[in-house]
Amino acid sequence: MLNEQCAVFQFLLGVMKLDVADIKEEEMDLQPFPGANSPRWILAHLAICTDYVIKTLGGSTQCPKEWHVAYGPGSNPSDPNNPKPTKEELMAALESGHAKGIELAKAVTAERLAEPMEIPILKGTPINTVGRLLTHLMTSHEASHVGQLAYWRRATGRKHIF
Repeated sequence: MLNEQCAVFQFLLGVMKLDVADIKEEEMDLQPFPGANSPRWILAHLAICTDYVIKTLGGSTQCPKEWHVAYGPGSNPSDPNNPKPTKEELMAALESGHAKGIELAKAVTAERLAEPMEIPILKGTPINTVGRLLTHLMTSHEASHVGQLAYWRRATGRKHIF
């Protein structure tokens, strides 16, 4: 199941890899304008969201709990106390998380996808089932943050990928 979502999820990982390929480790916390999310924050946030995809599909989370706190919704990208996983660590977490998420998504049942969604921030929205939540996390949510990486690239004088 979720074949279309899995294809988009895989595609977005490929775009992320291209977006960060030329970002140096010392640039990972750079915020080129006020309110910008840094590459480290974006990648860590997406890694923990990939964990949530896995957890929703019945798997075990892979990222450290500290990442979930430091890079979750409402977190501060410029908090100096946030853990500082390297770009390599973050990309490894994203690659393994995407692979595990896709593996589990292909085996999920229609009954599980139809279950009510349990995320308080999304209550009252059309994202009201597990299937819609997974679709959001694997496509629109991830794409919005990949777009932030693209904008970060432009704001730092880099060429666009797409």
